[in-house]
Amino acid sequence: MSYDAHEAYVAPARDRAEWWRTAAGLVTAFVAGLALYQLFLAFLASLIGPATMQAIWDEATFSGDTARGTLFALFSFAFFGTGLAMALRAIHGRGLGTLFGPWEAVVSDFLRVALSTGLLYGGLLVLLPQDYALVRNEAMSAGLWLALLPLSLAAIIVQAGTEELFFRGYLQQQIAARMPGWPAWMLIPATLFGLAHWAPESAGDNAVWFAVWGVAFGLVAADLTARTGALGAALGLHVANNAFAVLGTALAGPGSGLALWHVPMAADAPGLAALMPVEFATLFVAWLAARLALKV
Repeated sequence: MSYDAHEAYVAPARDRAEWWRTAAGLVTAFVAGLALYQLFLAFLASLIGPATMQAIWDEATFSGDTARGTLFALFSFAFFGTGLAMALRAIHGRGLGTLFGPWEAVVSDFLRVALSTGLLYGGLLVLLPQDYALVRNEAMSAGLWLALLPLSLAAIIVQAGTEELFFRGYLQQQIAARMPGWPAWMLIPATLFGLAHWAPESAGDNAVWFAVWGVAFGLVAADLTARTGALGAALGLHVANNAFAVLGTALAGPGSGLALWHVPMAADAPGLAALMPVEFATLFVAWLAARLALKV
């Protein structure tokens, strides 16, 4: 494998790559993002009233399955992306743009991977046999789904983009600047990404599968970032994956408000584990499709 482009991608992090800076950057980004989020909630409550604000909050924390709540939750990631930008400037003396890589490559790689893997996911959804019948989301008509599609895609780009900036941008650059000869820059962010998907309170015994899948996705995204020297490929894969998982066929229950169809099982359903080999195989094929589209 060739990771020559990764050296240039990591370069902006080398001047201020001390471990304490990385730790302080993560803490600062989280605290700043949370503070901005709370300020926004307070401002919104003053405009629409506490009762309406509480209803949106309940939906946005995935206790509900409405389109409004799902959109609110996805867009809320922007506050933490802003917090990361503040931390980068204050602690590392660089801007958020240094996490992306060359902009021409970012845009080109994003479009290639998003389109190629999106076509792959769509084809597999149609062609692969399923042991269950999808259930139509009665609260989401086709007309409403199409009307919301631009906003829904923007929300997914915000959510996926924030995660990529943290894990394949900030952490991958900072760790690679300190340990360039070790796979730590790939393994540590991927492991943390997997842990971020650990949710036993909603997934029960299936939580481990979601976490392991998160690690696998993190490894694939880190590999694409290292091969291309830019964040566009990983972001394209992430957006395509989440678009189908959130807007196409979502697990029934919390966070499924934007989906046109529902998979008739919850995240903690016993039968979900049997579907995971297909999920891992799909991720592997998506990685190959992305590499083919990028010619890397």
